[in-house]
Amino acid sequence: MSLLPQPIVDTEAVVLRTWPSGETSILASLLCAETGFVRVIAKAARQPRSRTRALVQPGRLVQVEFSWAATREVQFLRTGSVRLDPFARNATLEGHAYLLAALEIVDRCRLAGLDAGGLFDLCQDFIQVLSCAPCGAESSLFYGFELALLHGLGMTPELTLCTACGRSLTTSDEDAIWFRAATGGVLCGDCTTTAEGAGARLLAPEVWRALLALSSTDVDTWPQIVLARGVAREIGIALHRFLGYHLPGYRLPAALDLLRAR
Repeated sequence: MSLLPQPIVDTEAVVLRTWPSGETSILASLLCAETGFVRVIAKAARQPRSRTRALVQPGRLVQVEFSWAATREVQFLRTGSVRLDPFARNATLEGHAYLLAALEIVDRCRLAGLDAGGLFDLCQDFIQVLSCAPCGAESSLFYGFELALLHGLGMTPELTLCTACGRSLTTSDEDAIWFRAATGGVLCGDCTTTAEGAGARLLAPEVWRALLALSSTDVDTWPQIVLARGVAREIGIALHRFLGYHLPGYRLPAALDLLRAR
């Protein structure tokens, strides 16, 4: 009886997360440009001379080849090459933490509302810009990435209209703009006194303006938006609450623990 050879997939991919397997192997979660989410095993990848070790480092853009069997949950990584290592030239603790956090969100939430190609393109653009962004731009890139993910899923936070009464909010209102995840975005000062305003958090004017800038620009301009530490913290709190309320499977990325002491 003859056996048909297993098909081979050759594709661009982002390495999202990895885990040790057995004594020497590595399991990796990939986001592939053509096939979407795939888990592969790189046999003996933890050995010093392994040819596949470089292909299963989180955050790297790779060209990989793996065997494909639809009945298997884990495919076998065969070979490939590294297209971009974002930490090769511009390694910072902030860059490392924010990159791993972004990819953890993508992997954990399995964003089925975005097509594989579009999601891969967003991750690829994010990694490429982060790899050459100036120090201090990492947080704006991360929050811009989160907003872009939400936009692609049709979950963009409303930032210019009160989500309770529908009134348009302008710079004349910026001292009394609140944010509430449950209503989908901002609230005017009047509506915070109603039941819909329960639990809303006041946005400082500079926080609201930064959110507007990050939500209305593309990835290439995110590094130009400089966020003071306090502003970045408030944006992080608002987006964390919004993602936790609206995105199934979301939780605060473990990689952000690297920044807690800073």
